[in-house]
Amino acid sequence: MVRAGGQTLVFDLGSGAVRGMLRSGLDPLAVDRIFFTHLHPDHTVDVVPLLFAMNYGAPEKRTLPLYVTGPEPFLRFWGSLMEVWGEWMAGDYDTLVSELPHECPSPIDLSGCRLSWGPAEHRSESIAYRLDAEGGAFVYTGDTEYSESVVELARGADTLLIECSFPDEAPVAGHLTPSSAARIAGEAGVRRVVLTHIYPAADTLDLVSEVSRGFDGEVILAEDGLTFEV
Repeated sequence: MVRAGGQTLVFDLGSGAVRGMLRSGLDPLAVDRIFFTHLHPDHTVDVVPLLFAMNYGAPEKRTLPLYVTGPEPFLRFWGSLMEVWGEWMAGDYDTLVSELPHECPSPIDLSGCRLSWGPAEHRSESIAYRLDAEGGAFVYTGDTEYSESVVELARGADTLLIECSFPDEAPVAGHLTPSSAARIAGEAGVRRVVLTHIYPAADTLDLVSEVSRGFDGEVILAEDGLTFEV
């Protein structure tokens, strides 16, 4: 969850995301915009309970519009989702759904910040996002392996929220390891990396130390409730 320009933005909604917001003292019902990096269930599935909660769990009816955005072919994905769950997801407020092309033609002004994106190397539709505001830039990779386009997107960012799924000794296509995450961060010249999307095979490692071998900036291991300013 990101607060920028007076808005609450969420990037991906994997299983447990709504419960995690509540446990961290955040209000999931206050979300203004949702952005998806790709269509795998571990990045999308909690959009159903979130919209259900907005309709049936809010003390007052929502009146502000909700913006939901993902990469092509997101509209087809959303249409299928609404066929199954639409009765419980559709509210009286406006839900404005849109999809993004794989390449960013120009940044989008989100009132106080600018959104841009670029291809990531995971699925054919996968993209990474960048938010630029007065304080600096925040980049979220979603799922990816090493990618020159992700390096360019993250160039000079203050904070890079980057996946680090598997050990260097057991890499998996479409995902990063400590050394490849460090390579992206170093080549992009970011100030700080926050490691996320960690599979059990990498969860026993000292990921901060391993990434720090190839990147001399600040390295943080993500955990529920972690907050930081850009």
